[in-house]
Amino acid sequence: MDSLTQMVLGAAVGEATLGKKVGNRAMMWGAVAGTLPDLDVIANFFMTPINALAFHRGITHAAIVSLIGALILGWLVHRLYKYEKHKWVAASSWFITGLLLSGSIFFSGGISIEKSIFSILLLALLGYFIYKRYQRPEYNTDIDATTGDWQRLFWWSLITHPILDCFTTYGTQILLPFTDKRVAFDNIAVADPLYTLPLIFGLLLAIRRPANDKLRSAFNWWGIGISSVYMMFTLANKQYVNHIFTDSLQKQGIEYERFMTTPTILNNILWSGVAESDSVYYFGQYSLFDSKKEFILQKIAKNHDLVKQPLESDNTLKKLKWFSNGYFSVKIPEPGKLYWFDLRFGSIRLTPNHKDEFVFKFDLDENNGIYTLNDQPTRPRDGDIGAMFSALWNRIKGI
Repeated sequence: MDSLTQMVLGAAVGEATLGKKVGNRAMMWGAVAGTLPDLDVIANFFMTPINALAFHRGITHAAIVSLIGALILGWLVHRLYKYEKHKWVAASSWFITGLLLSGSIFFSGGISIEKSIFSILLLALLGYFIYKRYQRPEYNTDIDATTGDWQRLFWWSLITHPILDCFTTYGTQILLPFTDKRVAFDNIAVADPLYTLPLIFGLLLAIRRPANDKLRSAFNWWGIGISSVYMMFTLANKQYVNHIFTDSLQKQGIEYERFMTTPTILNNILWSGVAESDSVYYFGQYSLFDSKKEFILQKIAKNHDLVKQPLESDNTLKKLKWFSNGYFSVKIPEPGKLYWFDLRFGSIRLTPNHKDEFVFKFDLDENNGIYTLNDQPTRPRDGDIGAMFSALWNRIKGI
């Protein structure tokens, strides 16, 4: 999921675990823990694009790393509160939280001026918040929490991050180092406000109340509960959409080897579906508001034969195939260049005039049969972004 969602989920879990004992500090440290696994994006500076792609949502998202991290961080935070001025520990912790969040925004998906400005403003606002808030004398009060209490907070705040990622199409390697399989249930978009907003509202209502106030706990749990119910809805909704998709394939007389469905960005109403046959994919979309319960499907040529050598013999292509879970098509726009389309994430608008607008497109150079990935996946950028989201909204409303 997106960085904001992971941060607020960590804060909500931290509050549920230790809020009664340490108050807002539980939200703060939960937010830190909820953001930590995504710092693997820093690898973009030290690895080749293909290795950084494989590293993301890898070992930092493994369950065993969450356990080790919880033991170490819980012990460390307990020591900090035992020997340091409490308000400065809290203040620096909030700043670290903002640094992690702004850093994950800054590094993800390529660096841009807009992201740089947003990250700097975020840190500036957080710095002002810290200055005003932590002058209060109550932040020097004793902390009634053991090492074990802090370790439990960090365990639940860390492990819920990769678990949540498992529900997305991108998936996560939560079972490393035992297997590099990316666990992906494909039932929720990487950013879905209907999951995130209840968590935010629950935290905003809870944070203003005393630590031992029953309503504080109730508000936070309401947020967690509503988000969890929504997650269960997306799982049930996926089964319904799967039925619509397989029924559409059968009605249109399409034979296929396997298929998958996934929701489009920011919603769970409009879904994409892709089925694989010998030489082509069948791609289509369906909205819950469509008048007909049917995917309108179009053929997409695999073009796997355009690759000059077996995929397994080239490290870059092998990793892209693994990342795409085999759902990919390729195109040669010019000699020495290869486009690799990951079909799992669907398209904002896929029409005869916008054939290449899949959400994930990889740009590769080819030299004597050796392929090199130029950068992380690129998103559709031709034309007005607002127009694309307008097209998405119109499609969500149904046809």
